Amino acid sequence: VGGDAAVASIEAERAALLADLDAQLRRHLRLRFGLRALHGALAAYRERHQSAMLTGAAAAFREISRGAYAGLGSRPGTGPGVGREELIALPATGGSRAVGDLSKGTRFQLYLALRVAGHAELARHHTPAPFVADDILETFDDARAAAAFAALAGMARRGQVIYLTHHRHLCEIARAMVPEVRVQTLDDR
Repeated sequence: VGGDAAVASIEAERAALLADLDAQLRRHLRLRFGLRALHGALAAYRERHQSAMLTGAAAAFREISRGAYAGLGSRPGTGPGVGREELIALPATGGSRAVGDLSKGTRFQLYLALRVAGHAELARHHTPAPFVADDILETFDDARAAAAFAALAGMARRGQVIYLTHHRHLCEIARAMVPEVRVQTLDDR
């Protein structure tokens, strides 16, 4: 380094770079915290304003899953479309799971919970159509099948429910859960 102003020039350039880095960091943090606050506000808004359908489906899912899932929620969708939301399952142990990440049996439980809630919404405003299901409980263990029959019995108080199965043990579970159930056996002749 000679006696010229090279050191002072390098020091001035360093100070300018540090000042620019500090300004960019502050801007980044403001945007980052703002985005986090926005996501939190959107989640709170979704939770406060979730539909009766989602509330009913969450309650039915909690019942049918025998408490393994605390309910349902939604999150912003990842696919095309503005404002698109994805349904998520909320395990009782915490966290969330995308529907695609659920086991086949749990997805069937969720499907039934959505049908129960949809039927309740329809019954609230109109005469509900009969609910017909064909062996949708085949992946359920006996405890969850019993809970599902209890949910179907609730639907039957508002409309007609027809459940088709070739699994005799499910008929016994239905009889135990819903004493007023009528089981029709078809001969295989």
